[in-house]
Amino acid sequence: MKRIFFLILAASLTYLPTLFAQDQSSGAGNSSGNQAQQQDQSQNQSDQDKKKDKKKKKKDKDADDATIPTTFSESVAQDILQQLTDGLEGHSQRLMLSVFDDNKMDGYLNFEDQIEAFFQRYDSFRVHFRIVQATTEGDKGVVLVDIEMESIPRSQNAQPVRKRDQMRFEMERGKKGWKIVDLRPRPFFS
Repeated sequence: MKRIFFLILAASLTYLPTLFAQDQSSGAGNSSGNQAQQQDQSQNQSDQDKKKDKKKKKKDKDADDATIPTTFSESVAQDILQQLTDGLEGHSQRLMLSVFDDNKMDGYLNFEDQIEAFFQRYDSFRVHFRIVQATTEGDKGVVLVDIEMESIPRSQNAQPVRKRDQMRFEMERGKKGWKIVDLRPRPFFS
């Protein structure tokens, strides 16, 4: 009787790991199946989120188009010039150039190179401007601005450079809102 008991026990111990391994692999199969299903659900959710974001951006863009003034005014000029000032004072060439229309501005590439050299020459800027006059000429807005700027050179012993001038900015409304299409004198930013 003891012998039969030991034979049954030995047989079950031999069979038990095989049974346990099958149970784990079938669980792993279910687990990998669940993982694949979860990945599909995540992908579907991600696709839905992207579609919602795209719709929201389009809606925001349409709202932005509606909020862009169609007529030129002093407040339009103030906003553009403030962004120009923020770009200079924040030492952000990209922000400064974003107020210019690269498609409509004559000599834009030369102006862009001039601004790049300007930013490389000076460490920081302080700008103050005052709008003297804002008028409309056809579809363009024209602004006369008294502007003062202090530029701090990169070299350590150099003195700040102070400039003061009256500038003329021409602005036009495009797809991305009002942008500067011309300015005089251009050498002010050099």
